[in-house]
Amino acid sequence: LLLGLSSYLNTSIFILINCMLDPDLKFVFGDSYSDDFFSNGAKYRETLNKEGILIFNSFIGTDGLKALQNEAKELKEYSYKSSSEYNVYISEHDHSFSKNSPRNRIMSTSKKCIPNDLIPKKSILQKIYDSTVVRSFFLDLLNKEKLHPYQDPLSSININYYDQGDALGWHFDNSDYTITLLVKNCTQGGVYEFFNDMRYKEGGEDYDFVEKILDEKVKGTKVDSLEGDLMIFKGNKSIHQVTAVEKGERILVTFNYNETKGISLSEQSRMTFFGRIK
Repeated sequence: LLLGLSSYLNTSIFILINCMLDPDLKFVFGDSYSDDFFSNGAKYRETLNKEGILIFNSFIGTDGLKALQNEAKELKEYSYKSSSEYNVYISEHDHSFSKNSPRNRIMSTSKKCIPNDLIPKKSILQKIYDSTVVRSFFLDLLNKEKLHPYQDPLSSININYYDQGDALGWHFDNSDYTITLLVKNCTQGGVYEFFNDMRYKEGGEDYDFVEKILDEKVKGTKVDSLEGDLMIFKGNKSIHQVTAVEKGERILVTFNYNETKGISLSEQSRMTFFGRIK
């Protein structure tokens, strides 16, 4: 009986500890983001599935935001400047469609990027990413059994810098969900725009609607995201873009996970965004 009680108490203590935020992170999050919040991820699942997007305003509090902005500022000189061209499906050119078709039309992105291996192990971003409480919240919210970091050392956390003229062209993501944190917002431009859950129609790609979007015949939902906001977005079925930065600087962090252990970002993508594969 005593052994059974001891085992029960040890298990209960383990669960309690793993449901509590690391004390070093307590000052980072906004006032609304307590242990109780992080233990109720499923509460937001229906909204994400319906709206295609969730924004947790002031996810990072004032003190945490200042620290993150300082981290990003210090690292920027080591960032890699990239410019890339692609179609909205991030896939190879399909010769069965014309060059200017919605299937093949070329979009472009330009930005600077810091890979994960340049982010200090003791940084706030790394602590958020590694937190069992935060990851359990994402698992609960996304209804996933496991979320793993990328196998390669570059791709799990990225800091993206968008200076004047930089933009993110229309595209669908390869992953089902995208998790981003806006560390710094520009003063003009840099608007996030998307069309929710519109990729497929009658079991196939809806090229007609994509063409209307690319030809600017329809307007999507524009998101007024603020510094410190965390956004979770269903980017695989919802086309999206970020308009060119006109004034100031936009700094966006991406937290990248895989459901399968041991997955690396493709070497081509690593060369494009980081200028190296390891």
